[in-house]
Amino acid sequence: MTVNAVDHTLARERERFLSCGTTPVTVRAEISSSWRRCSSWSVRPENIEPPYRPDVNPESRLLRAAGPVLDAINERLGELGISFIITDAEARILDRRVRERDLARRLDALNVNAGFVFAEEAVGTNGLGTAVELGRTTRIDGHEHYVSQLVQFTCVGVPIMDPLGRRPLGILDVTCAADHNNTLVTLIAEQTARSIETRLFEQHSMQERALLAQFMSASRRSHAGIVVLSDRILMSNPQAARLLDGADQPLVWDHAARAMSAHSGVAVIENELPLAGGQTARTRTTPVRDGGEIIGALVEIRPTADRPAPRPARAAPPVGPPGLAGTDRAFLDAYRTGRTALADRVVVMCGEAGVGKLAVAQALHREHGGPVVVRDAAAIEVDGEAAWLDGLRSAVAGDPGGLVLRHLHLLSPTVLRTVSAILDAACTRGWRCTATFTCGSSWEDNALPDLDAEQVRLPPLRNRLRDVPALVSAFAAPRRVAPEVVQLLMRLSWPGNVRELRSVVQRMLAAAPAGGNPGLAEVPVEVRRAAPRRTLTRFERAEVHAILDALAETAGNKKDAAALLGISRSTLYRKLQAAGIDLENTVF
Repeated sequence: MTVNAVDHTLARERERFLSCGTTPVTVRAEISSSWRRCSSWSVRPENIEPPYRPDVNPESRLLRAAGPVLDAINERLGELGISFIITDAEARILDRRVRERDLARRLDALNVNAGFVFAEEAVGTNGLGTAVELGRTTRIDGHEHYVSQLVQFTCVGVPIMDPLGRRPLGILDVTCAADHNNTLVTLIAEQTARSIETRLFEQHSMQERALLAQFMSASRRSHAGIVVLSDRILMSNPQAARLLDGADQPLVWDHAARAMSAHSGVAVIENELPLAGGQTARTRTTPVRDGGEIIGALVEIRPTADRPAPRPARAAPPVGPPGLAGTDRAFLDAYRTGRTALADRVVVMCGEAGVGKLAVAQALHREHGGPVVVRDAAAIEVDGEAAWLDGLRSAVAGDPGGLVLRHLHLLSPTVLRTVSAILDAACTRGWRCTATFTCGSSWEDNALPDLDAEQVRLPPLRNRLRDVPALVSAFAAPRRVAPEVVQLLMRLSWPGNVRELRSVVQRMLAAAPAGGNPGLAEVPVEVRRAAPRRTLTRFERAEVHAILDALAETAGNKKDAAALLGISRSTLYRKLQAAGIDLENTVF
């Protein structure tokens, strides 16, 4: 098929989708998914309207690393009619380089300039925002764009990762005139992004690079859990992450601190580390030196075979389901009900969006072991009813195992009747079947009316706020979120439930400098300002906002925040406590 034919087909599919919502058939799956997201966000397809956030820091780490790379490559390749765009992790443009005047005029006309935000929810499918959504190299050609004014371009966005923290810092986008056959633009984008990452690594201090070298060397030569840390950095391999949880990390820090402050001739400190569930591990902590200076510590962690004697003076804490965080009674009861029923019935995990239905369903199957097939009812829009049902039948036609059927609520009553028959037959043959069904708080209907299924309702996060610390610890591992931040997170109602909490924690981790532990400075502004539990007067809200902003500006240091506001530290405490915010047990 010629380039013109490909673009004509795309244009026709795009027009059909925009005019009547017809499921795209010939477009790529990631483009189809992006169009559906844009439609749900009510993005206007006829006109581009990017938000403007002008507070760009020209001295940021990303721009300092990217600047020389973009200068050099734009000098060599700019006449090819391509532009280079750098954004932050939220698709806000930080810098743009383009030499060809016609391309520059076209980009200027669409506000493709520093400060403008090209997130998907703002301007639809595009090489910047869609790359942020997918987290990988993303190419958008011509009529694959959602907004009409962008179909004139081919855009390739490549995430730029922090070489130490392995967190996304932004996107490098290369844009040219729409051309499906231009494979060079993808190669240029990926090589340029890698060059920027190399400069980011070179920006790190020699001490940070020495710590990374120690971590990589230890991870290659040992099967133990490896943690390398300093006062600014913590790196851990998967073995260490599995062994440690939020309760164990402070002890690791304590062992490392003793090694880093040791002035004796002892080169290695060996100790015992209590783990969750009553187990112990042996730790071997070695100072990491740069020349004669101790700059950090390397901790090797190996679980011991024996368990310590139980502590009779203190009852064991409740243990949650394997692989899941939380010990709320309603949550545990729901899990146990599902575990018992899964032996001979279909189990439907019900609840509000984001409560963790899929995670619980997968945990149920992990207890039983064996392979698990996951099928998503959302795919019926792309596959069509007949093909999707045939795929479900094929999935359970082989030897019995586990089946997770997602998004049951998206199916019509007619399809649900057929699905009920398929699941009933699968259970008879020995399959263990679970499904997820999203519903509101007042929902009481039967998800599978033609099947004797066990419906298990998971509680919303607002009803299990005591599980927030455990969830935050699990989402942030192996890093730690400051105690005062966890207190703030426990004062929210979380309408988006566990999914929303995880998103907030991930944003804080991404905002923390050099892979450090998030504090108040990394808490999103809207989260900090929504934290007080009781209703405040307008004046009280203004006071609390000012105090929280000052705490963020001073990285959580209450003494400095009080000085910045011109009040005493005791007054700061009193005003926050009066608003329902307790910062008594913090690290400052």
